[in-house]
Amino acid sequence: MGSSSGLLAERRLGLAIGGLFALPIGLLSGFTGVGGGEYRAPVLLALLGRVRWTIAANLFIGLSVGLFNVIFRQAWTLPVEYLGLALLLIPSSLPGAYVGARITKRLSTSVLKGLLAGLLIATGLRLILFEVRTGGSLSFDLPSIVLALVLGFALGIVSGLLGVAGGEYRIPALIFLLGVPTVFAGTISSLASIPVQLTGWLEHRKLGHGGPTTFRLGAVMGIASLIGVALGVVFLGRSTQALVTQILGVAMVLAAIRIVWDIRHPHPSEVLGTPERA
Repeated sequence: MGSSSGLLAERRLGLAIGGLFALPIGLLSGFTGVGGGEYRAPVLLALLGRVRWTIAANLFIGLSVGLFNVIFRQAWTLPVEYLGLALLLIPSSLPGAYVGARITKRLSTSVLKGLLAGLLIATGLRLILFEVRTGGSLSFDLPSIVLALVLGFALGIVSGLLGVAGGEYRIPALIFLLGVPTVFAGTISSLASIPVQLTGWLEHRKLGHGGPTTFRLGAVMGIASLIGVALGVVFLGRSTQALVTQILGVAMVLAAIRIVWDIRHPHPSEVLGTPERA
């Protein structure tokens, strides 16, 4: 995997910093259902110093967060139609994650990040400023099935390309396009994100994007995330759907701001094309 001497992630201080940030991000994930990848990315980049290592580590931690959310939210208790929707999102998301991971070496992501940030701001403000009406039973007609498959593929690409679970995009799509209640949408998103992130992480690992350092940091942040997710689910059980929707909207706007900052202040390896040894 090569040497990574001098990385902050190799020191106890770096591991402690990672765990400290992972806890509140995990809490947000447990409460809203988002994976939290947009918020972990700058922390991981500062600790690892490699863009592609950051993507791989983010996918690994996001995979852990998704599993914790599924367990603590007891996803298996969802109504059968919502479980069916989660299963529909998975088949096309797997090739999407593979495609996203493969094109990280061939595509500049600045324009894509800008578009995704704009989408986050628009939907985030929509969730904050306007009442969201959901409910009713899902209709598994042909248009709904096709929509779910297309949505899964698009979000799979985002996950594999940027190293995020895509919950900030998946949850609003489930709410606005399919009428899924916010709390259920978060649970469905966590369930659907697991195979997507697993596929993306395995492909990045095959490409050599990481090593023992990323795995060790990922394990520490994964454990801290477990505690955060557990606390978030506890708070979720004591909150209203309206509050969850509002906080989800705020989280999306903050994620968009983070992406814009990343575009305006890119890592030197993205600007200069510096090789990233694994």
